[in-house]
Amino acid sequence: MKRQRYASDLTRQQFKRLEPLLPACKTGGRPRTVDLYEIICAILYVLHNGCTWRNLPHDFPAWETVYGYFRRFQRDGTWEAVNRFLIRRTRRKAGRDPEPSAGIIDAQTVRCAPQAGIRGLDAGKKTNGRKRHIAVDTLGLLLVVFVTAGSVQDRAAAPILLGILSKRFPRLKHLWADGGYSGELVTWAKAALSWTVEIVKSLGGQRGFVVLPRRWVVERSLAWMTRSRRLARDYEGLPETTEAWFYLANIRLMLRRLESAA
Repeated sequence: MKRQRYASDLTRQQFKRLEPLLPACKTGGRPRTVDLYEIICAILYVLHNGCTWRNLPHDFPAWETVYGYFRRFQRDGTWEAVNRFLIRRTRRKAGRDPEPSAGIIDAQTVRCAPQAGIRGLDAGKKTNGRKRHIAVDTLGLLLVVFVTAGSVQDRAAAPILLGILSKRFPRLKHLWADGGYSGELVTWAKAALSWTVEIVKSLGGQRGFVVLPRRWVVERSLAWMTRSRRLARDYEGLPETTEAWFYLANIRLMLRRLESAA
């Protein structure tokens, strides 16, 4: 029997773009008996609604099966690889070079659920939780996410973030960042990567939210990500699991853009 459609479901056209990018069945093994479309829709249901795996609606495949696919694709790097491939396709659709040459970095601290793993106190935000260090391109598409305890300073995590960026997006040459990244990072990026890091400082006497050049792009991206309830707080035992959810949220966003541009 055909199940009821959920708001988090992919359309068949969106899944048609995604399916060739997912790992095929292993040859010689037991044939796949579940519909991969239903598996992906179930994973996106958890992302969108923030429910536990055991509370998946019964018209999806068994939650153990869905979770198994999520974890398998996380461990073998599928979610990150699909994200990277769709970034190039989305940028091409937008009339940009497939490889970004500039980006924006920022960090977001969120509270952890009681069952979550590693955490720390972000003294500036007065929040005990985790910090999501992200880099986006000038369209706001997520390039890289790196999750740490909230106690890790932005400039301390930035060299790791930039190191990952340099391997995955070699055309990058320029980054914008806020004042939290000023100092040695600017010099290090120039010497180690031949990149320029431009610090966009807050306006004098600024109070509350003010739209600042380039910085608003990454702040908008963080807002896009946290519309997914699974990312509104950090529920995960491992930081790598949070990173996987970030890539999935960006994948869903790009599939929608590609469908509307078709």
